[in-house]
Amino acid sequence: MSEEIDRGILDKIGFIGVGLMGSGMVDRLQIAGYETHLLVHKNRSPIDRASDNGGIPYENILDLVNNVETIFLCLPSSKEVIEIAEKVLKAPSKINLVIDCTTNSPTRVMDINKIFSDANIDYLEAPLTGGVTQASEGKLGAILGGTEDAVKKASPLLRACCSKISHVGGIGMGAKTKLVSNFLALGTATLVVEALYIAKKLEIDWQSFYDLARQGSGHSMSLDRIAPKAIEQNFESYIFSISNTAKDFRYIHELFMKEDLELSALTGWMLKQYEDAETKGLSNSLLSQRLDPELLKR
Repeated sequence: MSEEIDRGILDKIGFIGVGLMGSGMVDRLQIAGYETHLLVHKNRSPIDRASDNGGIPYENILDLVNNVETIFLCLPSSKEVIEIAEKVLKAPSKINLVIDCTTNSPTRVMDINKIFSDANIDYLEAPLTGGVTQASEGKLGAILGGTEDAVKKASPLLRACCSKISHVGGIGMGAKTKLVSNFLALGTATLVVEALYIAKKLEIDWQSFYDLARQGSGHSMSLDRIAPKAIEQNFESYIFSISNTAKDFRYIHELFMKEDLELSALTGWMLKQYEDAETKGLSNSLLSQRLDPELLKR
């Protein structure tokens, strides 16, 4: 009973961006007993599944924001967040809290916060650590940037989706922390792909290479995710698209350049690998598919 009382106005939740990550989060919110209101987009399958579990779909964003006071955003980039923010504010709404799980640009997130704060809406950065599996299991990590009041209001909702919640400071700190985390995660995955590619070029057997690498300090979760399946010619092991990887590295590179960090030379090289893949038409392919010989023929 006390949990229901603590929720108060947060019982009805709007969710914009029900994709790979958002779908699992909506599942966890529904399991926790929240009423979910969902904005329809071009990929109907996660919306339809969530609707079968009690979610309420909306074709029009203004209809959605007139029925909830809290919305989650889980969008591809800051560009889409700003577009949604401007649509939300086109007409009066009930919204008083926005929980943004998007991986944002540190520069643009300040603009996003201003858009909402000018409308007296609390905005909380909540970029996530973990992937699709963790989302479906409710074991994501949330990196929070914003006021203590916004954190207090959002925490009951985030606990439905996340096993770890960290408040790292004010607006902007969430984006910075997330990007440094992604530099480590995506940088490691990129090096695994490059190492396997080089091993193949040097005629080093992948199984032998993996067996040796996992015994040394080069062992990582990325190596364990990518190498065993690559050995079996399955290159769909790292569920993160090339377009999203390129976007994140653009943000990382922007941040490092702004701070005049020498590592910007490394992030620039990594960014180029994914921008080159995009120009070859591989935007929707996965990071690990850069090892696929069929795709490398392009």
